[in-house]
Amino acid sequence: MRENSLVSILVPVYNLEDKISYNINFLIDRVSSFLNNVEIIISDDGSVDNTQSVIRNFINNFDYSLHSNIKKIIGIYNKENNGKGYALKRATEIANGEYIVFCDSDMEIDPIQIKTFFDIMKKENADVVIGSKRHKDSKVNYSNTRKVISFIYFLFVKIFFSLPIQDTQTGLKLFRREAIINIFPRVLVKAFAYDLEVLVACHSNNKKIVSAPVIVNPNRHFGFIRFSVLWRTFIDTIAIFYRLYFIKFYRDLFDELKDEDKLVSIIIPLKCINDYIKEELEYLLIQTYNNFEVIILPDSYIENDISSNLFKDKRVRIMSTGSLAPALKRAKGVVESSGEILAFLDDDTFPERDWLKNALRAMNTKNIYALGGPAITTTKDSFFKQISGLIYSSKLMSGSHKCRYIPDKVHYVTDFPSCNFIITRELYNRVGGFDSEYWPGEDTILCNNIMKAKEKILYTPEALVYHHRRDLFFGHFKQLKNYAWHRGYFVKKYGGNSLEISYFIPSIFVLYTIFLIFSFIFNIPSGISRFIPFLDTTSITVLMCIPHSIYLISLLLSAISTLSIPKGIMKAIGIFMSHCCYGVYFIKGFFSK
Repeated sequence: MRENSLVSILVPVYNLEDKISYNINFLIDRVSSFLNNVEIIISDDGSVDNTQSVIRNFINNFDYSLHSNIKKIIGIYNKENNGKGYALKRATEIANGEYIVFCDSDMEIDPIQIKTFFDIMKKENADVVIGSKRHKDSKVNYSNTRKVISFIYFLFVKIFFSLPIQDTQTGLKLFRREAIINIFPRVLVKAFAYDLEVLVACHSNNKKIVSAPVIVNPNRHFGFIRFSVLWRTFIDTIAIFYRLYFIKFYRDLFDELKDEDKLVSIIIPLKCINDYIKEELEYLLIQTYNNFEVIILPDSYIENDISSNLFKDKRVRIMSTGSLAPALKRAKGVVESSGEILAFLDDDTFPERDWLKNALRAMNTKNIYALGGPAITTTKDSFFKQISGLIYSSKLMSGSHKCRYIPDKVHYVTDFPSCNFIITRELYNRVGGFDSEYWPGEDTILCNNIMKAKEKILYTPEALVYHHRRDLFFGHFKQLKNYAWHRGYFVKKYGGNSLEISYFIPSIFVLYTIFLIFSFIFNIPSGISRFIPFLDTTSITVLMCIPHSIYLISLLLSAISTLSIPKGIMKAIGIFMSHCCYGVYFIKGFFSK
């Protein structure tokens, strides 16, 4: 029986210039016998050979008249090598099929076996059918070493995830569109454990997963698997476990976005045209949501600054503002914009390709008018900028606000930074917009006004951008003292969303540390012991040091969590110094006129 529905076959590729044309032709030939309506999406994961050129030539010269069942062949070309999972995620974003197939580009599993997958899906009324090398009817010609590693990983997954399957890593998978299209935006793993995360997310959302037998004929030599690959897979697997059971990360999914009827105005204030804004534009102009305009607001610029073709895109506008505070620049950008939705970014951020689409999916599904998403530290940053990002993203440093720096579960917030903030024009105007010269802190005032208007601000991990951090130590602490001063001042002047206890804790820590030092200098424990006879000086000293002992243990655990000795040491030192810095300047801000 032939399948008439549109089927999207996603093919991740990396460094396969000699074989990719032959393999795609082989794929087309094999599925043509049972699929009447096919689109093929070839997703290149930053190949460093000539693979991308070969794919482009193949697509440009493909003769559709000879293959009436092939409706479209699309190429996606990533600039960097991020991993197989990332390549499939990029392909899923543009897939149109009622069914979605993952198919490895090496064709070790004959694509004709997809027919069996469809038969099993319909017979079992399944949402997902995956190839399983451990199925009783499978025939696998792998080395004993790989079989042992596969078995160990299977046991690990079985114990910790209780999936109703025996294999997660085989490269052929079939999904109903509704089973995966709202799940994949929540998938974070980019490399080898992405299969597991996809299936865990499907299972946690009550999608029925069944296994199918496969015949695997390796056409390449597999040497010993590198320890770094095994270690990375292990760490990703632990992260999936944490997200699944501890923060319920895969719950509360958003509906698919059906149209692009709303114009989004993306507003970016900055001092001058720089390399960061050029990088940001590159990512904005390849958004999967296309109905947007970009308004860039430098103090001034000359024509040579905007000679790049990026600035010539009809969706991009550049306006000189003179030397204004960022909040006033944003306000000016809003006046000049036309969008029903306003999206605010900083010039040192750049978004994922699905940033806008995911934000609008969340707004539509939840029927809310303001949201924010994480601004995670980019791996492009230097070592000391990475440390700054590790400090901010630590729960020990940011508490519940760590969601600003790393993806977290969907929830509502009362305050969110404007480096990744999206709001409807109607709500923005209703609450007064950006009308202050504070910087930083202008976003706190806007969010406070949103709270006063009895509206909610949603946090979604899917509206993700990357953020370049400041250098540790000078840039990081200069930024942090400004955050702390304004927060201390806002506690006194505005209250509201600045009255969270977490903002006070660093100051309490600093004051208690000073008290402890003076206690030992003036031998206060000895004096206390005179009034409490059943406690000697040593016992009182130990009791007084308990908070700092707990703090030191927390610092040690935070350092260990980085899985890198140099980063762990610098992170621990940086967190301690950041607490001291924030605590002091919060107090200064509170007592400022």
